[in-house]
Amino acid sequence: MDIIAPKQREGHEKCPLIVWFCGGAYRVVDRSVWLPELTYFARKGYIVASVEYRTSNEAVFPDPLIDAKAAVRFLKAHAEEFCIDTDRICAMGESAGGTIAGLIGLTAGNKEFEQGDFTEYDSSVKAVVDFYGLMDLTELEMGEGNDIVPSWTMEEFLGVGYTPAAAERASAVSYVTKAAPPFLILHGDGDVLVPMAQSEMLYEKLQQMGVESGLYIIKGAEHGDDAFYQDRVLDRVDRFLRRVL
Repeated sequence: MDIIAPKQREGHEKCPLIVWFCGGAYRVVDRSVWLPELTYFARKGYIVASVEYRTSNEAVFPDPLIDAKAAVRFLKAHAEEFCIDTDRICAMGESAGGTIAGLIGLTAGNKEFEQGDFTEYDSSVKAVVDFYGLMDLTELEMGEGNDIVPSWTMEEFLGVGYTPAAAERASAVSYVTKAAPPFLILHGDGDVLVPMAQSEMLYEKLQQMGVESGLYIIKGAEHGDDAFYQDRVLDRVDRFLRRVL
């Protein structure tokens, strides 16, 4: 992982933490690519950790989630070193990373996904911010064309010949309960890679359960659009986090 933290940390006050997960269709991860945008949050007083996880050329689900949860536990274990307030942690990600962030937020206490080091710590977080991630893998139209997810995406993420049960197991919406942390969901209505219905389904499920949640739609924004990372949008994310953390 890459970590943005105060240079002089001795005696520094504890700060809220954003654990960031980059997208890449589950097949690639460049943990450094969003650091310029994430410095916005560092300047606002957050610690930021951008995490690498196994991609589909290395492993299938749930290994990426297992890695992501291990990263959260590592950061909790090293909270003193990095000035982290472990009571104020947000999982945040874009595209495939949004899938991972959503799953982290909704699978707290699920021992199946808690593997690796520092298991004396839990991987729960207090908030989730999802930028245009896939959240219900059972409700996807496969094939080619706009608003249709390429079949290879799920075959690589879940394994060739995956079952409906496997798709449900990797879907964040499957784990929504009244105990879910607050969510902020962002999507563009010009996105032809991840259908906006994915964000709407998650939002509706959270609302049905009475979970604090918001859906922020950017008109004309495409998948991964720079519009998501302008100050006006990031200010909204910051306000959400300050309220719920």
